[in-house]
Amino acid sequence: MFTFHHIDKWGFANLDLIEEVLEHNSKAVVLLAGASSSGKSYLASYLVNLLKNNGHKALIISLDQYNHGLSGIIPNKVNTNYFHGQLSHLSEIKAAIKNVISDISFEKKYDEESLELIKPKIAPFFSNYADLDVFLKALNAEWKVLNFDEPSVYNMKEAALDIKALLQDETIVSKKYSKVVSERIESDEKISGSDYDVILVEGIYALDSVMIDQFHGFNNVIKDFIDGNPKSLFIRRIVRDSKVTSADNVFTISIYFKYIVKSYLETIYPNRLNADIVLFNDMTFTELRAGELYVTKDEIKTNDRDVIDNLLKNSQVNETLYQRDIFFSAPNENRESHNILRLRCLSDDEGKTYYPSSLVHKGTPKARLDNRIIRPINVLLKEGEFYKIWKDEGECLRDFLMAGFYIGPVKKKIKRRLIYKGIKLVLREVEGEGYYIEFEHDTSLETMESFAKAIKEHKLL
Repeated sequence: MFTFHHIDKWGFANLDLIEEVLEHNSKAVVLLAGASSSGKSYLASYLVNLLKNNGHKALIISLDQYNHGLSGIIPNKVNTNYFHGQLSHLSEIKAAIKNVISDISFEKKYDEESLELIKPKIAPFFSNYADLDVFLKALNAEWKVLNFDEPSVYNMKEAALDIKALLQDETIVSKKYSKVVSERIESDEKISGSDYDVILVEGIYALDSVMIDQFHGFNNVIKDFIDGNPKSLFIRRIVRDSKVTSADNVFTISIYFKYIVKSYLETIYPNRLNADIVLFNDMTFTELRAGELYVTKDEIKTNDRDVIDNLLKNSQVNETLYQRDIFFSAPNENRESHNILRLRCLSDDEGKTYYPSSLVHKGTPKARLDNRIIRPINVLLKEGEFYKIWKDEGECLRDFLMAGFYIGPVKKKIKRRLIYKGIKLVLREVEGEGYYIEFEHDTSLETMESFAKAIKEHKLL
């Protein structure tokens, strides 16, 4: 097994093995598996370009496109768990359900109202009302424990048949899945195996035994596993799903800790043993620059308590906030990467007790000559959403620990909004660090320089 931490080295290792395979075969297959949100799709595209630059033509087959869709995943689970796999007319039932739920919002696909719409459409396929009633209740029950990271979500055998057809230079119909409606969609795109000499198959279960067994005895298969640290996997998943699916962050974070981490540890990570090549693909600089722009205020730092006392004495204090920030990190994380994941807690009793408020990710700041700090920010949970997922701070921290995170440091802050001689300021007192005086964005450079000089000379009055 080859192990890499750099994408270019990983890419050329694959190129070497592919060209070795092509010395004895007309085509090579690369199975690209790994953790959810480890960057498999990006890496597949990277490898296609590398192969193109070296005289090869590669095709990407994404197992995501072989997703059964919500009209298939949930009924399949019901058939297995409640009807011992013996349910008649299952394909017709799934087609009828798909017609009903395709245009229904994600969080309501199998709620009570949707089940009332589904019931008359599938009733003709049941011989008695008792089975129909069991089926409908089971749809709702399985919907509540939905896990997109289970092997049963994907039709692996269908994917393997398509890959084998391409290896024989046959033509297949491209499969299409929409993350917006969470369903398979029609496609008339044809793909001919004769157009390619390398087939890249990417998906979390590309190295699952069901897929591996389909290629037993083949000597043209290269097996890759892509991994990442817990922080990279978590942030990528939440940010990605907020952009490409109709699910909100509360739903995604809930299922992440309930099911996705469990699936990774129990059914995805063990497939790493099947790999020829392993890449640890943590967040790139490009990813750390993605997000909405957040502009910090211009600020001056001081540890001079006398200056602060004089400032407070001569200011109008409009608001005082007590905050406690809990920072999450990953094992062996580069602390200079400006990759901040922070849970903010607030207090309404002057810092005696705190309650969790928001979860935020901040990336790498932009370089600027004026020394302003402008950095991307992703608000993962807005204020008020925390308790939709966890009952308290302890439950939240246990989930992060279970997922492999390190907890800490913890910083307490007192934040005051002031007006000093007509100038709007924010004074932050950070436990163990000192004081930060923040200026409004439109504060003149002359005023800020005057403040800095006065603080340096201990003359601020």
